[in-house]
This record gives sequence, structure tokens and C-alpha cells, in this order.
Amino acid sequence: MSRKTVRTLFIALLIYLPLQYAVVGIVGYYDAEPWPAFVFPGFKSVYVYDDGFEITRTVFDVETVHRQRSHDMSPQVLFPEIPLSQIPGFVRTHFSDDESVQNISEDGKAWLRSNAADIAGFTPNAMHIIELTEYYRQTGDGAVLDMAIETGRITILF
Repeated sequence: MSRKTVRTLFIALLIYLPLQYAVVGIVGYYDAEPWPAFVFPGFKSVYVYDDGFEITRTVFDVETVHRQRSHDMSPQVLFPEIPLSQIPGFVRTHFSDDESVQNISEDGKAWLRSNAADIAGFTPNAMHIIELTEYYRQTGDGAVLDMAIETGRITILF
């Protein structure tokens, strides 16, 4: 290739790339991202030690007034439309701290209440997002739960 051709290609790319970036930014500002968002699973989410291991998981607990009825459900049950590989990232981004939970819209809370009521079989007045750390030990028959510790709790009132 001649120097003139290389220079022309370089200038064309120098103009094209910022324009393409601007178009993507504008489309992303007014609409959804023009490409799928990938949320990769966390690496080393199971901590292994000498004779056992620990797992951190999230449970959604719905209840009626004065806890007359209660029902625990996993995120996979509450959000069946979300692929299993995306559940940890979804829970981390939307339900990991009090601020993000309190910013859920009224429509979002109504959807959570309706979906939880369909699953639990009763209309809940509150939902608790509970983060648990479970400790297992290895035995001859497999893994046995030693203990579960509640490491966090956020409540949504309906």
C-alpha cells in the first residue's frame, strides 16, 4: 500500500470511531443499550477450607402482618424469566444494599408483591431480602449443613 492509502485509511478511522461511539452513546441515552449486557458469574463464590466449604446466598422471605404466614423463596423461583447464570448479578445490582432496594418504583414493588403472592399462595405485607452464609462440612455421605448465619437483611413494606 502506498503512504497516501495508509494515511487516508488512518484519517477515515480517526473520524469513524468517534462518530460510532457518539451514535452508540446517543442511542443508549434515549433507549436501551444497543448490545446485550453480559453479567459474568463471580469467580470463587464457594470458599473451600480444610473439612468443608461456605456458600453465600440470598433468600426472599415474604410474610403477612404479625408473621402469621411466611414463605421463603430463592431468587430463581421469584424471577423465573431470568437465566440462572444471570441471577447472581441481577440480585447483586438490584437487591444488595438498602439504597437500591428503596429506589424500586411503586410499579416494581407491586410486581414483586403480585409475583410473590402467586408463588406463596397468600398476599404478603412485607418482603425481607436475606443474605445468608451457610457453612457445610464433608462427611462420608456428602456435604452436611453445619450452620447458617444471616449476614444482611433488607425489608420492603408493601
